[in-house]
Amino acid sequence: MKIRKMLVPQGKWNIKATYPMTPEFIVVHNTYNDAPAVNEIAYMTRNNNWTSFHWAVDDVEAIQAIPHNRNAWAAGDGNGKGNRAGIQIEICYSKSGGPKFTKAEQNGAKLVAMILKQYGWGINKVKKHQDFMNKYCPHRTLDLGWDRFLKMVEKELKEETTGKFGKFQPKTTCPVLVKPNKTAKSVGAFVKKPFNVDDIIIGGKYLWAVTKDTGFVRYVCIADLENWQGELK
Repeated sequence: MKIRKMLVPQGKWNIKATYPMTPEFIVVHNTYNDAPAVNEIAYMTRNNNWTSFHWAVDDVEAIQAIPHNRNAWAAGDGNGKGNRAGIQIEICYSKSGGPKFTKAEQNGAKLVAMILKQYGWGINKVKKHQDFMNKYCPHRTLDLGWDRFLKMVEKELKEETTGKFGKFQPKTTCPVLVKPNKTAKSVGAFVKKPFNVDDIIIGGKYLWAVTKDTGFVRYVCIADLENWQGELK
């Protein structure tokens, strides 16, 4: 699944992402149409309706439209908890169902698991739209079974528990980058705790461990090809 951003312009935040937000849970929706994620985001962005969401996910990709530190208007409870504290995720292709929806829902479960891991949350932080208003949503996911979807999320969480290269235990503070560079300098984030390693690459004279522990791909400098800074177990 490809993950990318297609953010609502800040000039429209007064309508689409009105308030600062500290997220507390995830709210799952079905779109009730057969449009792909990119179309969902584009339509939501260009109209002036007080309806918005953080993510749309289809059979190919997950696209983020609103940062998690801003609210979105999708839960239907006005200024209630759903709209003001929930990360809103729309799963596409739910009107007709079929293979595209099946894959979109699988990708939705993967995205939910990534966000849960990013915030250190458990499965109890996954809510459905129906929890906040009298609306049968996510309709097709509910038809197929809500507990079944939660089990899909739990399966994704377990699969992400250990990286294919094992865990890396830093002995010193290791720099973390959004992408590797040739100097390992000018770094704004560091890691001291063990983390899962999904891949290992060389950038410049440094060795970088690729990790998805935060829910996003990050690169950690683990060696300068002469002096290891920890132990790969």
